[in-house]
Amino acid sequence: MGLVAYFTAVIARAGAAWRARDVEVDDASTLEELMDYLRAVSVGDEPVLAVIEHEDEWFALVRVDGDEEPRLFVSDLAAAGTSPFGPMLAPAADVDSADDLDAPDDDENEDDEDGDEEDDEPKIAAWAGETDLLEDLGISGRTLRKLVEEKGDDPGAVLAEVGETVGFVELLDALR
Repeated sequence: MGLVAYFTAVIARAGAAWRARDVEVDDASTLEELMDYLRAVSVGDEPVLAVIEHEDEWFALVRVDGDEEPRLFVSDLAAAGTSPFGPMLAPAADVDSADDLDAPDDDENEDDEDGDEEDDEPKIAAWAGETDLLEDLGISGRTLRKLVEEKGDDPGAVLAEVGETVGFVELLDALR
């Protein structure tokens, strides 16, 4: 039986640069605890990101800006829910992202009339949370969703592409 590989990192923005912060994400048992850890290492009201990745399965981003509420995105909430981080990331399911979606509702309604048993799976997106949490840093919600939908089986590739745009790819690579 192999060990489940998780990668966690906390990075904080300081002006135009991102810096690694010494925070053990594993020590937080709740989102509130993680939020406190992230705020403790912030530079003013600059963003702080916790990056959590389960090798070849999913990733999550938790963002804190000053005293604002945390913002979460999870690439596959069901898979993340079975991990030790599941309880901490569960609030991502409570985010209403309906206005952020492309609406293929007409196709789904037609499938319902056919009574196909396979309809349950494609109706629900695997990701959850705020897809626009990095919009001010150059990654729109639509772009993040597209990356997850196209490369969801390789969370590291999605994070690398996000990191390239936002400016922390070298830092994440060095922390791995």
